[in-house]
Amino acid sequence: MSGLDSRDEADGEKQAEDALAFLEFVARTAPRGEYDRLMARAEREGASEARMRRLERFNRLALTAQSMIEYRRDREAELAALVDAAHEFVGARNDRELLDSVTRRARLLLKLDVAYISLHKDGEDDTVVQSADGAADALTVGFRVPSGGGLGSMVRARRAPFWTSDYLADPSIPHDEAIDDLVRAEGLRAILGAPLRVGEDHMGVLYAADRQVRHLTPNEVTLLCSLADLAAASLSRIRQNDRLREDNGRLREEAWEARTALADTRRASELQSHLLALVLNGRGLDALLSTAAGALGGGAGVCGPLGEPLAEHGRLRPLARADVRSACRTAADTGRPVPVQTGFWVVPLQPGARDAGFLLADLGREAGHGAVPMLLVVSRACALHLRMQRSEAPKDRGCQEFFDDLVGAPRSPELLRERALMFSLRFRRPHVVLVASGPKRLRALVEAHASAYAQEREGLCSVRDGSVALLIPGDDPVAVGQTATEELSTLLGHPVTVGAAGPATTVDAIADAHREAAQCLETLRALGGDGGTACASDLGFLGMLLAEENDIPGYIDQTIGPVVDYDTHRFTDLIPTLRVYLEAGRSPTRAAETLRVHPNTVSRRLERITQLLGEEWQNPERVLDIQLALRLYQVRSALSSRRAFRALPD
Repeated sequence: MSGLDSRDEADGEKQAEDALAFLEFVARTAPRGEYDRLMARAEREGASEARMRRLERFNRLALTAQSMIEYRRDREAELAALVDAAHEFVGARNDRELLDSVTRRARLLLKLDVAYISLHKDGEDDTVVQSADGAADALTVGFRVPSGGGLGSMVRARRAPFWTSDYLADPSIPHDEAIDDLVRAEGLRAILGAPLRVGEDHMGVLYAADRQVRHLTPNEVTLLCSLADLAAASLSRIRQNDRLREDNGRLREEAWEARTALADTRRASELQSHLLALVLNGRGLDALLSTAAGALGGGAGVCGPLGEPLAEHGRLRPLARADVRSACRTAADTGRPVPVQTGFWVVPLQPGARDAGFLLADLGREAGHGAVPMLLVVSRACALHLRMQRSEAPKDRGCQEFFDDLVGAPRSPELLRERALMFSLRFRRPHVVLVASGPKRLRALVEAHASAYAQEREGLCSVRDGSVALLIPGDDPVAVGQTATEELSTLLGHPVTVGAAGPATTVDAIADAHREAAQCLETLRALGGDGGTACASDLGFLGMLLAEENDIPGYIDQTIGPVVDYDTHRFTDLIPTLRVYLEAGRSPTRAAETLRVHPNTVSRRLERITQLLGEEWQNPERVLDIQLALRLYQVRSALSSRRAFRALPD
């Protein structure tokens, strides 16, 4: 028994020694050769079969434990590398720096030969290589990867990673000739692609490739996908920051422009108040120009229709008379300030009139367009001063004032009758009231020809609301109106539009006839009848259509009401833009030329109109309704403005 016990004790010691030996191998992660040498030594020493089985079991367990320890160590190293990559990605300042860092990290983490990234561009299906690390000359930044082929198409279709051990020999991939040529030129075999996505936004594909046939492990696939997710999140952050910087920059520019415009408006308002006080206090033109020159920081003057200088304060640089005369013509036609040279402006005192004079302003060569509102303020003050001087000139304006009172509907009809007797205007025969209008740029000529035409026919002429009113003897408003239209158009060389009413046989009836003739003129112009003649009987159903008892306001409000309200509350020009745009055949470019604005301004206004009227407002049936509503709105606005003006007290 003692011999058996000693053998058992010896076997137990051997078993403990074997277990400790394998534990030592595991603890110091010994190479597999040491395990094999231990097994071989035991076999040479004549180990029993039981001991050899135990050693084989210890060997398997030790190798398994060591493999798990190495796996966890590798995973910890990979996670640490991902954390380092995340820190590096967060510190990237732009797309280029980030993408270069991602491709370098991908190649090193997976221990592959090449890594590259292809990203989508806005509005395109193909992707473009933005960064490549470890590539030869064939794979260059800017290479366009077709969307219909290659491993990337599988990644995009599945929204998941896709890999192959040998790309060119893999029939499951939809091959593309351009991609195959690049892969062949780079000598790539194994390729792994992982999607770059944030939520549902697919931004592109991150590729890692090797120049040897290689079967990629699930851990390697997971590692590249994790790196791709970090890259996509960082890229999205950088792009969002770029957009925020752009928005902030744009907001700063707009805020600066708003502050500048507000400051210009405030200066213009203060200058207007100062100049108006000078005009009302009876100060001369020299005082106005002196104040204007001080506010504008340069010289100011007034010239005649042909550019001849009339008054000046400060220093005006010498200019060629031909250049000034040309600028005066342009300013009279456009009604806007016109630059002659940098910082030297010509401003019409009365837009549309060539004989009313012009303001000259020399602001210096460094001046910009910000002073234009102040130029308008100065020109209006000078025009008001000159108009007040003309009105105070002692000259006889009997007939003109009398007819002005007639068409202006004064409060005392009895006074009119007395003045009619005083001027020997006996209504022993009927008279027709005509209201004529021609091109705005020829308004002065229209007034002159109309006045001469009335004098030849023993009538009267008065300028009212931008049009010319005539009182002509006659009992047929149609015939008198047609004759006046033909003769005035011939004299002017341009079409003249005439509204006629009457006959009036009493002083009291003249004001009513004038209102009716003005209404006929505005209706005729609103309907596109420039160069024609119309009286109330010619309007037919349109007169009934424009009557207050019909629900024309409701139709206008239903069709273009949001645009009208927007213009009313925000002082914008959407209604004129909409009308000109439709008249121009829905061409933003031609509409911009007519409105004298930039095409981008017309486009922005049309976008606002679309927001107000809906996306389908340009459908043919909607366009017809909108055109009718615009025409009705234009006519009603014209008539309403005339009624409101006449309702003002004298």
